[in-house]
Amino acid sequence: MELFFLLYALYLILTPVTGVSSGAAVDVDLDLDHFRVSTRSGVAAMHAALLPPSGKVVFLDKVENYSELHLPNQRSAYSSVYDPETGQLSPLSVSTNAFCCGGTFLADGRLITVGGNGPLPDLDPTVGDGFDAIRYLRAGQGDNLWSEPGNKLSSKRWYASAQTLADGKVFVAAGSLNALDVLNHSNNNPTYEILDAEGISNGRNIRMDILVDHMPY
Repeated sequence: MELFFLLYALYLILTPVTGVSSGAAVDVDLDLDHFRVSTRSGVAAMHAALLPPSGKVVFLDKVENYSELHLPNQRSAYSSVYDPETGQLSPLSVSTNAFCCGGTFLADGRLITVGGNGPLPDLDPTVGDGFDAIRYLRAGQGDNLWSEPGNKLSSKRWYASAQTLADGKVFVAAGSLNALDVLNHSNNNPTYEILDAEGISNGRNIRMDILVDHMPY
């Protein structure tokens, strides 16, 4: 049996990979088989999501001072939406700092992002604390902003993870309480919480030992 596996391993190593040859010509359709730059995102594209059913792409960034897009109030934009069909790029307004937030989609198609970072008033005093923020975006809503009605997570989460469940609820877990030293256990948030199908937290944090035992991973 050991001899069989040895011979099979040698076969795999010595057999040429089909279709790969350093000297073979490869047919390439340059109209299809390449990437090209169609536009710029206008903001640093830390997060990107495809919005159903429109096919538009939303970009979400942190508060910073190098955005190429501006809002009607002349403040920097930290989010944008791009329409691949028309090439139109539009700024989106956010009320809280979304740096290192988590995200997923609700069952009704809305994009939801949770958690983030603290405010940076020296850069932009109009954007508030995002550690426990919940943000919503519906494709095609047309009002150039994320909806932030004031719903909050039950605890602060920097680098939160979010996953939509089969029943439409959202599982939110982990993260840091303050975006400080991730090796310091007092900064860890080893809990999860559940948001309902509308993206509203049930207000309860439940401890997960795996998030303690395997910190900071």
